[in-house]
Amino acid sequence: MKIMVVGCGSMGRRHAANARELGEVAVVEIHSSRLKQITAALGVTGFSDLNDALAWGPDFVVAATPTNMHLAVASRAVDAGAHVLVEKPISHSLAGVEDFLAKARQKNLRIHVVCNMRFHPAVKSLRQGLTFVGRPFFARAHYGNYLPSMRPGADYRDLYCARASEGGGVLLDAIHEIDYLTWLFGSVEAVKCESTRLSDLDIDSEDYAGIVLRHYSGVRSEVHLDYLQRLKRRGCEVVGSKGTVIWLSEGKMPERCEVRVYDAVRDHWETILEDPRLDSGQMYFEMLESFIRGDGSSDLLDGEGACEALKVVLSAKQSAAEERTVLCPHMEKTK
Repeated sequence: MKIMVVGCGSMGRRHAANARELGEVAVVEIHSSRLKQITAALGVTGFSDLNDALAWGPDFVVAATPTNMHLAVASRAVDAGAHVLVEKPISHSLAGVEDFLAKARQKNLRIHVVCNMRFHPAVKSLRQGLTFVGRPFFARAHYGNYLPSMRPGADYRDLYCARASEGGGVLLDAIHEIDYLTWLFGSVEAVKCESTRLSDLDIDSEDYAGIVLRHYSGVRSEVHLDYLQRLKRRGCEVVGSKGTVIWLSEGKMPERCEVRVYDAVRDHWETILEDPRLDSGQMYFEMLESFIRGDGSSDLLDGEGACEALKVVLSAKQSAAEERTVLCPHMEKTK
């Protein structure tokens, strides 16, 4: 079994390291010094040219390039007959996405996207906690991290996150929150968003966004995203007819994580997850393993679901630019 990782930034290196436990691995990287470093460190095959790499005959390809290159790399991989796992988001625009997915279906190839938060123990516990809250009314999700600290040893101004032309900005970069809320509560009908650059960070993309989602199910979701918090924080609160479930994570390596459920009928709090030193790296391996196995797990985000999440984010961008509520395009009402 051959697994190829295209792009050797921080996420590409993580995927390549995990892939070594699942098959024979090759990496593709155009920067010679970076390629030499990762092949020596991981003991994997290296290519500087995508054509040569595809001739190696990979069964699975992980596209871990900057966002604006995702679709081009993934499409080449499909042409070569490989199943593809694309780093989130699937692309920075909708141009070509649906045609790409149709081509993969015609060739009976699987397309999945790295929304690894579906494999996070807290999101799993959050889903479990929904059984206690009755009918969900609304949710409040949040994510905050300080952009200059996100990639230790790297200048944040060199990251794709800093450049709108490469698909940067907190809305696309933090698409995880949009994805798991859609996963929990169904398709989104309409979006209202305010986003901007609040800081003096040297970026040309937004570092703050506040979003309200109207799901077809009737649930309302509020989402806060930023690149400004010096302490990484993430979490979600869901309020329902019978109670509340609250998730809060703080810090990174280690991550302190807790999920609690409030049962209004019994006036009782219960902690269903508590881990002061959560290994957040494990979810990446579980996700990659599920992709390679092809087990049909609903925890994996497929290409169609990734396209839907992208449509929500692009609708949010439109809403912020036009200062109005925007209906999401081409969404089918959740049954």
